[in-house]
Amino acid sequence: MSKVLVVCAHPDDEAVGCGGTLRRHALDGDEILAVFLTSGEAGGHGDADHGETRRREAQRAAAILGIATLEFWGQPDGRLRVSRSLAERLTALIDSSRPALVYAPQPQDDHPDHRAAARLVRRAIASSRVTPGVRFFEIWSPLSDPDEIIDISAVIADKRRAIRAYRSQCAVMRFDDAFEGLARYRGEMHSWPGGPYAEVFAGG
Repeated sequence: MSKVLVVCAHPDDEAVGCGGTLRRHALDGDEILAVFLTSGEAGGHGDADHGETRRREAQRAAAILGIATLEFWGQPDGRLRVSRSLAERLTALIDSSRPALVYAPQPQDDHPDHRAAARLVRRAIASSRVTPGVRFFEIWSPLSDPDEIIDISAVIADKRRAIRAYRSQCAVMRFDDAFEGLARYRGEMHSWPGGPYAEVFAGG
């Protein structure tokens, strides 16, 4: 059994970006910890307490994917910054949990919070006593040069269900269809001779 850490700017990043791969980790017996730097409270579309809505949705998605532990760090959605204290907190978590792999949004993503999460992971690992592998995943912006491909064909239904657990987001934009389509494209174009669905990653 290995430990896996996924660092997300918002609840739903884990499901859309690497939900299939996380599900595979869980089925292999790996222990998964997810850190949500913000609660996604700015994406409420009229919901008065959207942060709480997103936290509840994250719990539902975690149950589907097999994520054992969730932490919500309360940083401001849309204004995520890599402060010294935040980097030290993540370094301390990495030192104590000693994950074999860390997942995070890719550094060139169009969303500034996603880019900040990537910078935070790099800074924290640079100060850590351990050196986990890093896999950056795609969310808003596709990776132009992925160097790792994971066949998620056997768990695509779980990925779809986990994305749909974020009902507040899927009600506004069909993330379930969009990211299933991206996984299908990655499977067809990059996973041959693997299965029809895949997720891709860039190393750290």
